[in-house]
Formats: sequence, C-alpha cells, structure tokens
Amino acid sequence: MEFSAYGSRMTTHPTSSDETGPIPAPCPEVFESLPPHGVVERFRNALAAIDPRVLEMPDEQADRWFAPEENLGRWSCRALLTHLMDADILYAMRLRRTIAEDNPVFENWDEEAFLSSRLCTPGDRSLLMPVGALVATIHTLRQTLGTVLVQLDDADWSRRAMNPHLGEVTLIEMLRHVCWHFEHHAAYLNAKVERLLGPASEGASGWGGCGEGCTCAGDSKDASGAGAIA
Repeated sequence: MEFSAYGSRMTTHPTSSDETGPIPAPCPEVFESLPPHGVVERFRNALAAIDPRVLEMPDEQADRWFAPEENLGRWSCRALLTHLMDADILYAMRLRRTIAEDNPVFENWDEEAFLSSRLCTPGDRSLLMPVGALVATIHTLRQTLGTVLVQLDDADWSRRAMNPHLGEVTLIEMLRHVCWHFEHHAAYLNAKVERLLGPASEGASGWGGCGEGCTCAGDSKDASGAGAIA
C-alpha cells in the first residue's frame, strides 16, 4: 500500500527516474496479500530473484550505463546493486527503529545523490564496491534482520512510523514495500544481465510475472513506477 506524505492512500506509485521500460516485474499487490511471516520469508530469500551471472561480469560490463532507448533503465548493474544495498542499510535501521521507538520520524534519503556520486559512477576517484561485496552485504543484512522479524507478534507488526516518502506506515506495510522495491529492481537487473550476457539457462532465477489474473502476468506492461524507496 502506498501513502502520500499525509498518510492517505495513493492511486499511483512514486516514479523512479531509472526504470520506465516494459519489463515484467512484481506488482505491489503480491506482497499486500502475504501474511507477515510470508513477507519475512520473501524478504530473507530476495537474492533468489537475481540472475547469479551478475557476479561473473567483468568490470566493463558491470559498469555499463544504458541509453534511454534500450528501455532497461539507465543505471549500470553495479549501480543498481549499490542502490539495493544502500536501501537495505537504510531500511534495516528504519525497521529496527520502528520496533524500538514509538512513532519514529525518518529523514529523507536522496537516492539520486548517491547514484550520481563516486559511490556508483566509474572514474579516477570512484569508490565502487565489488559486486560480490554488494550482494554479500544484502544477504547478511536480510538474514540477520530476519532472525528478529520472525519473532514479532501481531502487535509489533502494527507499530507505526512516519516515512518522508510513504507517509505514515505500519511495520508490515514498510516491510512489504521493501520486498516489492527489491524484486522490482531485480527484474530490471536481470534484463540488463540478459542484454549483456545473453539469455539465462533454463530454470535460472528471475521474475516472470505475478501469475494468472494479475495485470503484469506474462505481458510487457510499462513498468514505470519503480518506486523510490526514500
């Protein structure tokens, strides 16, 4: 469920400046239908949605930024994974604060500032992390935080916080948004990997649509609205 800055439901999802191409990606409704422990399981196993071949890419491919006409989002594979790691670091603390504090208020996070900085952009003074380190950090954060989340009760999931982008949200709504955000970006990452390395082998990881009856199932709907996670 998306919220405006004042806590009311939004009818559209906030738009990412990166992902506007026709890539099949999961709808937020997929996560809204899951019970809390189902969301935690999805949260802990998120990396299964990523094409593992991204770990084998040479730097030249991992750092290739994409042109708008390619309809794959402009970010490089390394930049996208850096964004996902940054988002997980940010939300790990936000989720923990919501458990520990009464109605915490979160500051804004300028994701575009990160993506245009030396943390994501190659150059003489770049501060790029190895792709394997990015993936390992995401894995570690999700597994360790997951050991806390599986212990929560119904009252815990109803705890609230004020998000500068989503408005007032409960803990479970926040976690659902985090899960959706990751898997949406993962669909674009996999499309980039496929463009660079060719089709994945049969049975490889990746998103194929929400399933029968969903508006994103098996079609090439415009996947705009990637959803800023700030």
